Amino acid sequence: MLDLIKNKPTISAAEIAMKMDMSSRGVEKHIKKLRETGIIKRNGTDFGGYWEIVNLGND
Repeated sequence: MLDLIKNKPTISAAEIAMKMDMSSRGVEKHIKKLRETGIIKRNGTDFGGYWEIVNLGND
């Protein structure tokens, strides 16, 4: 999932679900965990924003 976000920061949860052959709900759960742990954050609006990978834990 992080590779998809890294390669296309504007990717939607639906696009991630299709590429990973997961349910949209499953993707949303993973995104929620990544956001809560500070690994990714969303910049901008839902439709015009982009994902940013903030911390991979190997600082």
